[in-house]
Amino acid sequence: MPVYRPLFIPPKTAVLLVFMPRVSSLSLDVELLLERVGAVLGDAVKITRVDESTHPEVVNSFGVRMLPSFVLIMQGNEIWRHTGSIEGSELLQLLAEQLEKLQPRLDTLPVPNPIEPNRLSL
Repeated sequence: MPVYRPLFIPPKTAVLLVFMPRVSSLSLDVELLLERVGAVLGDAVKITRVDESTHPEVVNSFGVRMLPSFVLIMQGNEIWRHTGSIEGSELLQLLAEQLEKLQPRLDTLPVPNPIEPNRLSL
């Protein structure tokens, strides 16, 4: 049985959900694409793979009908979506455009103050 770790995403981070098919030659291509995109984007976008066989309820909740599908979200809001295969350079270009549009919004989001341990009460 797989072990799942909680996913911590800072509030100002965009998340690219990548809905993946079951193991196939296509999923290997998508994995290689995501490695290249992740290397270029670094911390600008958190990439999370969603396997259709492991998380069918998540796939259904996003209305994904074709795999692979790429959904960019931030603070629970869908920002952008692409369905089907895509070249790495095109995916990078589209993500860069979306992140640029988000930049003014990112600058105005409030940054939460850290809670001091001695001020916590139960």
